[in-house]
Amino acid sequence: VPPSALVLILLLFFVECTAWTARGCVDLDSSTFDKVVKKFRYTLVKFDTAFPYGDKHEAFTSLAQQTASNDELLFALVGIKDYGEKDNTDLESRFRIPKEYPVVKLFSHNIDKPIDFPTNEEISADSLRLFLKRNTDLYIGLPGCVQKLDDLVHVFLHSSDNLEKQSIIDQIETLGKAADETDQFKTSYQTYAAVMRKILHSSKAHSIVVQDEVDRIAKILQGKLSDSKRQDLKLRINIMQSFLSESTPVTSAHSSEL
Repeated sequence: VPPSALVLILLLFFVECTAWTARGCVDLDSSTFDKVVKKFRYTLVKFDTAFPYGDKHEAFTSLAQQTASNDELLFALVGIKDYGEKDNTDLESRFRIPKEYPVVKLFSHNIDKPIDFPTNEEISADSLRLFLKRNTDLYIGLPGCVQKLDDLVHVFLHSSDNLEKQSIIDQIETLGKAADETDQFKTSYQTYAAVMRKILHSSKAHSIVVQDEVDRIAKILQGKLSDSKRQDLKLRINIMQSFLSESTPVTSAHSSEL
């Protein structure tokens, strides 16, 4: 056997053995798809080639591992073969999957009406997080976000009492001051409080106030910055997603998996 052919055989064997072992994900086919998807509140499915690879696949499986502790959310892979036995081409037809793989869809109670991941958005761990955050009631926190503070954001945005809003800001500032210096979220408290204060003192809708701030920071990020400053600004944008997830989604692409 020529050396080049032997290398190809070994490569195909490696791919065959590893393609379906993505940690955090479940492999589905035509016979198991409905049975499994119906058992979970939410299932994020990536329809792809039979042997997926590359940045988009790694982003999907990475987020799957990060959210593996959530029992209400399943990450699944459907490999489609357009040759040989044409595995899962029936699912491809059923859900009208275009040939531009990968295609991501979110399934919930109505299995025949999934929510499509926007085709104009790049598939990344961050964009998938935002997609889940916008379309589920699960807590899918971005880097820098704190669940208890996101819960306070919900209360803040739904309150019509300015005194209550100020009380929430005071509470967050107190928590921030009490946080240990080694707490990775210590600066997050300051950002939550600062955004709330900006909203409280503005006559504009909160979504406009926050979006304006996102746009301002996005422009700064286009310039030359130190790594630490860039990281800090990206975390701020992540936190602002919490203020916008109940209204208009953030349009900036600068949120980041840090």
